[in-house]
Amino acid sequence: MFSRIKGFLGRHKKKFIFTGILIGGTTLAVRYAKWKLREWQERETKEFLERTQRQQHFESTERTCNQTIVSLAPSVHEVVVQIFNTDDIVTQLRTSGANKIILWDQLKVISFTRAAVFVYAGTMLVLTLRIQLNLIGGYMYQDSAEENSTKVTRITSSLQECFLSSCHFLIEHGMKELCTLMEDKVKPIMEGISLKKKLTLQDTEQLFWAIQASVTADSRDPIKSLPRYMMPAIQDNSAYNLSTSETEMLQKMVTETIDLLESDEVTSLAASSVSRAFTAFIDQISDFFTPAQGNKAALNAPHTLSSDLGPVAGSSKSTDSVALIENQSKNGYSNGTATFVHPNNVTMPLAKLLPVVNSIFQNNSRGDGITPWINQHILNDKLKLLGANVYEAFCQKV
Repeated sequence: MFSRIKGFLGRHKKKFIFTGILIGGTTLAVRYAKWKLREWQERETKEFLERTQRQQHFESTERTCNQTIVSLAPSVHEVVVQIFNTDDIVTQLRTSGANKIILWDQLKVISFTRAAVFVYAGTMLVLTLRIQLNLIGGYMYQDSAEENSTKVTRITSSLQECFLSSCHFLIEHGMKELCTLMEDKVKPIMEGISLKKKLTLQDTEQLFWAIQASVTADSRDPIKSLPRYMMPAIQDNSAYNLSTSETEMLQKMVTETIDLLESDEVTSLAASSVSRAFTAFIDQISDFFTPAQGNKAALNAPHTLSSDLGPVAGSSKSTDSVALIENQSKNGYSNGTATFVHPNNVTMPLAKLLPVVNSIFQNNSRGDGITPWINQHILNDKLKLLGANVYEAFCQKV
C-alpha cells in the first residue's frame, strides 16, 4: 500500500510541486493584495481627514480675515474723512457769501480725490490682509499637523499679534501718503473742468480712468509699491517681548509677505481689482444718470440753490444746492422727452455730480451693518483665490 502511494507521489511529483506553488503563491498574493488594499484605504482615509481638517481650518482663517477687514474698515474710513472733510466747506458755503469760487473748486477736487482714495485703500487693505492672515494660517496649520512627539509651536499668540500689528501702519502712516498722492493726481485733472460743464456717464468714467492712469505712471504708485504703504521699514517688536526664535520667525514671515506683495502676480491682481472697483463705483453713479419719471416739466425747469447757499460760483443763475451733498438725489436727469433715453446720452452738470460722488462714500456703513466700499473687495473671487493659494502654499510641510 505504501509502495503504491510512494509510486503515485513519484509519478505526480511535478504536479504536486506546481499545485503547491500555485496555491501558496495565490495565498500570498491574496494576502498581499488585502494588505495593500488596507494600506490604500488607510492612506485615503488619512488624506481625506487631513483635507477636511485643512478645509475647516482654511474656512476659519477666511472668516477671521473677513472679520479683521470689516473691523479695520471704519478706521480707514475715518482717516480719509478727516483728511478730506467736506462738512467744513459745506458750512462755509452756507454761511459765507465770499470766496465761493474757491470753495466750490476745493469741493470738486476733494470729492473725486476721496473717491479715488477709497478705491485704492480698499484694494490695498483687503489684498494685504488676505496674504498676511493666510500666510500665518498656513504656518499655524503646520504646527497643528506636527506629530505630538516633535510638535513645536512656532506661531505663538505674541508673534501673531506683532505680525498683524503692521496693518495699522496703513492707518497711521500709509493713508496720509496715499491721500497726498491722490490729491496731487486729481487736482490737475479736475481744475480745468467747469462746474457748469455737462458730463455724460462716459465722461465721468473717463475722469476716473484718467486719475488711475496718472497714478499708474507715478513712481509712488501704491499698486507697484504696496510694502511702502502697508509694511513698516523696521518692524518694532519691543512691546511684545519676543524670544530669539520668535523674532527670527517674524522676520521670515515679514520677508515672505513683502516678496508676495512685490510679485508680478499680486501687482497684476491689485491693478485688476482697482479697475474693477472703479467700474463698480461708476455703476453706482449710473443710477443717477436715468431720466426721471413722473413730472417731466420739472426736469426742464432750472434747479435752484437754497437762499442761504447762493449760486454756484461763476453762474448768474441759481443752478444747484450744496444740501445735495448730504442727501443723495433720487431724481434722474433727461432731456424732458417721453421717449427712452440711454444713460450714456443723459448729461449732468459737474456741480450736480459732486453731491453724488461725495455721498457714495459719505457713510461708512448702511443701517444693516454692510460696508459697501469695502464689501466689494471682500467678495472679490480673485482675491479669495489668492488667499487660498497662499494658504495652500504655506500649510505644506517643508
